[in-house]
Amino acid sequence: MLLRRNKLIALFCGVALTASACTGGGSNKPSGSSEIDRDAVLRVAWALPMPTLDPMLLTSVASQGNLSPVYDRLIQVDGKDKLLPMLATSWQYSGDGEYLELKLRSDVKFHDGTTFDAAAVKANIERGKTHPKSTVKGALKSITSVEVIDPTTARVHLVKGQGAELPSLFSSNAGMMISPKALADPSRDLTNNPGDAGSGPYVVTAFVPQEKITMKRAPSYWDPKVGQLAGLEVSRVANNTTRLNGVSAGELDITGVSAPNDLTRAADLAGRGTFNIDKVQFRNVMSLFLDAKKGNLADLKVRQAIAHAIDPEKIAALFSGTCTPYRQFYPEDSWPALKGYQYPYTPDLAKAKQLISEAGGAKFELTFSAQTNTEQPANVIQAALKDAGADVKLVPVPNSEHDARYQAGDFDSMVSNGFNPKIDPAETMATYFLGSYRIAADPATVKPLADQAANPTLPEAERAKIYQQIWEKVLQEAWFIPICRQTHAIISSPKVINAEGLPWANLGYMDLRSVAMVK
Repeated sequence: MLLRRNKLIALFCGVALTASACTGGGSNKPSGSSEIDRDAVLRVAWALPMPTLDPMLLTSVASQGNLSPVYDRLIQVDGKDKLLPMLATSWQYSGDGEYLELKLRSDVKFHDGTTFDAAAVKANIERGKTHPKSTVKGALKSITSVEVIDPTTARVHLVKGQGAELPSLFSSNAGMMISPKALADPSRDLTNNPGDAGSGPYVVTAFVPQEKITMKRAPSYWDPKVGQLAGLEVSRVANNTTRLNGVSAGELDITGVSAPNDLTRAADLAGRGTFNIDKVQFRNVMSLFLDAKKGNLADLKVRQAIAHAIDPEKIAALFSGTCTPYRQFYPEDSWPALKGYQYPYTPDLAKAKQLISEAGGAKFELTFSAQTNTEQPANVIQAALKDAGADVKLVPVPNSEHDARYQAGDFDSMVSNGFNPKIDPAETMATYFLGSYRIAADPATVKPLADQAANPTLPEAERAKIYQQIWEKVLQEAWFIPICRQTHAIISSPKVINAEGLPWANLGYMDLRSVAMVK
């Protein structure tokens, strides 16, 4: 463990200010004499708001981490993005791809006493497909019906040739299970007070919308390896430095930071043994989203000019090298990625200026989340485009509104960390390309390929080739401009254990079910 710890500190030395920042460091494992403190309450802080406690109504991907201790999922994902059993012990597509069959645990009850079974799966999926405010409705569109074969077998019937993304999807909020008894009770307020409606290791005791969730350990739970805390207090603290100071001062137990100055300081403090640190490179890509049907952005030459004007190295410099230039959608070592890909638009301000001149000018709004790590990149992009002859107005928006308002069509473009490639690219297509983010400005050019690749009977290698065609098309059209992948640091009190390699950490949020504290 000491070797791994020292490697993590060494990785931070590239951004550390002094040699002293590269010494020592804590461990996320207890010493031989330490024991779990089951009376401990974990104090957590994240940057994003907490709008709802109903998993089917979440508008932010990152909010899933807040609900993972409350609701079990059908399938879970580990720290290496591998899908593992949770409430479903196994899953298998039929040979003709007409259905996905889930085998379920038989020893789980919701905290209201209702048994978890195939009927509960059916009730939750049907609610996700039909609830008027459901944010997973589009993601579940490949499901035609759910059949209860027996209490431990649910058969999910599919649109012909569709549904390859479902195991990945069921590891997200779309796979979070709520008690059918709670779903059937019109007096239950699942948005603000779910009470005993979940089957997870913790239950919510208090909720201040957008600001704080308080949880206590559930009276019983089927997995003894998780839920070892007396409770959790999860607060929203937007500022990186404030969160870092909170852990340093002992006011918080765990958080994440990604701003360059805070990464440097975190490495220094970890080197002195102040707290533990785990370095994670995001899967998600800081990018420029373009609503390529709007105004001047509908002109390919304008989009190409924007792509040529953005220099990822200049953005990386803002982050002291902790936002590595990256010009495609998936990490290169993942199966859907473009192998050895060369992005078609190299930084070339003269070319950008020429293209904008040929287009007769360019004028649009560029939004970003105020007081976040996208603010400086947005200013650099605006300055480069101004030099190229474009008229770009910056529009700062509260972080709590940013992505939702872009999805609603309020903005021409946005700088965002919000592109989170899913484990299965069919889900990525449904969410980002053909869904509410509208990356594919001309859906007809990619949807036939997407439909073909979503066939669960196709081998992975064949699916990869189809997705790679889509990625190349979208990047060539400059409907979306990937910039860089950030480094994220999970920092935690020396008393915190099991905080390394957390599921979802590479998306910038975490599943805290297995985290514990020692005495």
